[in-house]
Amino acid sequence: MTELGRQMSQEMDEQPAALARIADRFEAIVEELLRHGAESRRGLAVLARGSSDNAARVASYAAQARSGTPVSLLTPSVYTAYGQSPAAYASWLVLALSQSGRTPEIVDLAASCREAGALVVGVTNDGDSPLAAVSDVPVVLGVGEEKAVPATKTVTAQMLAGLAVATALGGPRISGGELAALGDQAREVLDDGESMQALGGELAAFGAMALVGRGFCDAAAFESALKLQETAGVAAHGFSTADFRHGPVHLAHAGVPVIGFAGDGPADDDTRDLIGALRADGRLARLIGSGDADAGLPATNPELTTILATIRGQQLALAISRARGIDPDQPEGLSKVTPTV
Repeated sequence: MTELGRQMSQEMDEQPAALARIADRFEAIVEELLRHGAESRRGLAVLARGSSDNAARVASYAAQARSGTPVSLLTPSVYTAYGQSPAAYASWLVLALSQSGRTPEIVDLAASCREAGALVVGVTNDGDSPLAAVSDVPVVLGVGEEKAVPATKTVTAQMLAGLAVATALGGPRISGGELAALGDQAREVLDDGESMQALGGELAAFGAMALVGRGFCDAAAFESALKLQETAGVAAHGFSTADFRHGPVHLAHAGVPVIGFAGDGPADDDTRDLIGALRADGRLARLIGSGDADAGLPATNPELTTILATIRGQQLALAISRARGIDPDQPEGLSKVTPTV
């Protein structure tokens, strides 16, 4: 009998090498963007869907946190259905992310933004894709074909590439040592599967979950919720820890498990405090993070922590899928490319 999630597991396991290759190119990507005048752009506009949209959260937060760059979300239907013009983004950097590079609305709007004068940076795994063709600066991930429907290695690669884009907009650089260590840290996380197997077994019977994070780990919470939705069929939802306190915290008191993601950044203590308070109140709350946690993360730059936390979320989705007897490689009703327009 074929192992459930064999392809997803294999592609997850390719992440350390894929991340190490992009880390080696990180400074070259930054310098290429600077040659195209990235630092002089008035703001960052993000264009993405699905897992790519979750990956873009890292670049969005980094641009604001490291240089104060204004960030805007481009909503495709405003331009495709309502006929608005993207002319207002003429002096902006537009970051378009699509793993396949073939989603029509992403490609078409990226092309329109470029025609309007925006600097379009297309992050995709396919250098021959339409998105690469319409970009001023195509950033090709080069992580190899991804066959499983749930995106894994392309997502974490997009996160790292997005950090390079944010770096080109200004602010301090991530150290070369931290970048060089990322691949080995990803391997450390993947080699420690026992904690996530145990957590997956504990949570497999629940049909709903809340995943929370703040700062850079916000992206890991949202992406992990999506992975649980599309693989295990769990009604999972991602929240900013702060937003969760504004009402949805009632879910925990109604018996919904809460999974927190926290690194070593200044915004992460809020998540630790929330998980601690819920546990003290007898609620089912678990923490994935650096330091004292139910599943650990190697200590690193907070900007990189969310990549490692996202791998933990992939492990959780795989474990719960298997516990439920679901093959996450081919989730019912989904395909690898979703051609929204």
